[in-house]
Formats: sequence, C-alpha cells, structure tokens
Amino acid sequence: MSLFLIEGLGFEPIYIGIYTVSYALAGIIVSQKFGAMADKGVDSKNLFIIALGGMGMTALSYAFLTEFWQILLAGTVFMGFARASVPMILTMIRHFADSSGLNATKVNAQLRSSVSLIWIVGPPLAFFSVDQFGFQINFLIAAGLTMAVAFYAWKKLPKADAALSNEKSKTITVNALPKIVIYLGITLFFGNVANANYIMAMPLYLTSELNMPLSYPGLLLGLTAACEVPIMLMAAKWANRFGSVRLLMFSFVVAMVFYILCQWVESIEAFLLIQLFNGVFFGIFVGIGISLLQDEAANAIGKATAFYSNMMALGSMVGASLMGIVAQYFGYKEALLLSFVAILIAFLMLLKFELSNKKGRALQEA
Repeated sequence: MSLFLIEGLGFEPIYIGIYTVSYALAGIIVSQKFGAMADKGVDSKNLFIIALGGMGMTALSYAFLTEFWQILLAGTVFMGFARASVPMILTMIRHFADSSGLNATKVNAQLRSSVSLIWIVGPPLAFFSVDQFGFQINFLIAAGLTMAVAFYAWKKLPKADAALSNEKSKTITVNALPKIVIYLGITLFFGNVANANYIMAMPLYLTSELNMPLSYPGLLLGLTAACEVPIMLMAAKWANRFGSVRLLMFSFVVAMVFYILCQWVESIEAFLLIQLFNGVFFGIFVGIGISLLQDEAANAIGKATAFYSNMMALGSMVGASLMGIVAQYFGYKEALLLSFVAILIAFLMLLKFELSNKKGRALQEA
C-alpha cells in the first residue's frame, strides 16, 4: 500500500498515515463488535465470510480508483470489515483448541506459522506482479484469491453448534477485560508499531533512497517469513520452558539489534543476512502474543482476541502514521529509527511487568 499510494498514485508520504488511521479505526470498531458477537454465540464462520467480503471489495476498489478521497472511503468502509477476518480466525482456532483439549499456545503458533508460509509467497508475488503488470492486475489477483478463500470457507468450515451457541449466549457473561490484558495489549501495541513502521518504510527506503529494484522488498519480506516459520513452531515449547514473558523480552532484544543494523547496512546481501534477526523477533512476537492475552481472559476469548487484533491494528496505524510524518521531513532511513524507539518502550514495559510478577511471587512465598 505504501508503494501504491506513493509511486502508483503519486501522493506524498503523509497520506499513508491518513489512510492507515482511517481504515484502522474502522477495523477496530468492527473487530470489537464481531468479537463480542462471537462470545455471545454468533457463528464465527459467518462473521469470517462477511469480513472476507469486505476484503474482496477493498481489492476491487483499489484496482480502479485513482483519487485519494475514493481510496480513503473504500478503505474506511470495506477494509474496516476486512480487518475483522484475522480475529475471527483466531477466535475459531482458540475455541477449537479448547474443545479438543489441545495446547492453545501450540495451536495458535501453528496457525500463525501457516500465515507466515503464505508470506513467503505473498509479498514476492505482489511486488513481482506490480513490477511486471502494474498495481491494477495485482489488486485483481488479490480480489480473486479472497473470493476463492470465502467460497472454500463457506463449503469446508463447520458451522458452530446452534444449540451450544444458544446455551452459551444464555450462560456466559462476557466480563470486562482484566487490567493485565490491557497492559499486555499495550505492550504488544508498541511491538507492532515497530514492525509496521519497518514494513512501511523499508520498501520505500530500498527503492527510493538506495535505488534497488521493486522486487527486492518482496524478497526481504518473504525471507523474513521463511525464518519466522520454524521459530513460531518452537515458540510454544520455549514458552513452556522459559516463560512467555521472558521469551517475549528476548524477542524484543533481538528486534533492537535488527533495527540498529538497518541503519548501517546498505547492500541487498547485508539486508538478506539480517532478516534472520527480524524473523526471530516476529516469529516469537506473533507466535505467543495472542495466547498470552487469551489465557488471561478465559470467559471472553472473542473479546480478548479482538482486543489483541485491535492493538496490532492500532500499532500498524501509529507506525504507518509516524513513518509518513518523519519520512516527509527527514527521509525513510531516519523513519526506520522509530522502530527502535518503539521496541525499546515495549521491552521496558515488559521488564516492569516481569519484575512486578517476580516481586509478587516472592511475597507469596514469604
């Protein structure tokens, strides 16, 4: 989207922030509403298909619209629903894990690893199609893939048991999210600010300031995803051994190293090499983050999942907005420094949380 708005339509970087704020806020509202509906017994499968419909309409709109106000309107209306697709999938998989007696952290990590497998193919395909055929063909491909997924979900995903859903809506009270969930959600928010800022700034830094081909950013994103997959699959095991919070802290340290290196390297070979650090960070970050919040809100899985997705969406919104502002006045390389600052804040918040927990355990033992 950053390349589409800047190079495809010729807008200034600050428009990235305006666009991202608009669709992210709309997505937060819809996701939270869908999450509450799922907790009350509404079939998550139907909500998921509705969200996919919004995603397909978004891609079709971007294929033909050229004015910024049109892009903004389509992003706000259609992409707002599309954003709800991720929390609905995560809600379904958590309910599946709980009903099957499986380790929820492990199942969530497996799901996220499958997403990363798609990222190995998706970004390189997207940047290649843009480079060879243009943005319109790229968005038409995205629309076609979305409709195929919606049809597959309609045919293959099982419906929720109606009797169980009705009973659930009568017996379960969806409580307000615990303060600990909110605190951890804010921590994850800063982690995603760092990641979103990097994803938005890196393609433009490589193509505009380092004069690299358009296909290179997709190659880097695909390589990062390839590194993430084995990390995600191991994250649940590591979390059980070392603790989820300590593992997240480690991932934030790795991320800080990565963002510092981004200020020094300038060749594609070096960028390819340091993607290992980014893969380790993001593999752990998304592999166990959602389970951390869900475990603290057992009676409000849908709401906690939507809150997690909304914190990630807010992180994307703020990361993209700050990137656009800094890049407007300083440059894309300087904008990458924002990722280091954001991940440092996330690390300090998690460190405070771990020290408080350690102190509480010591008092209990005494």
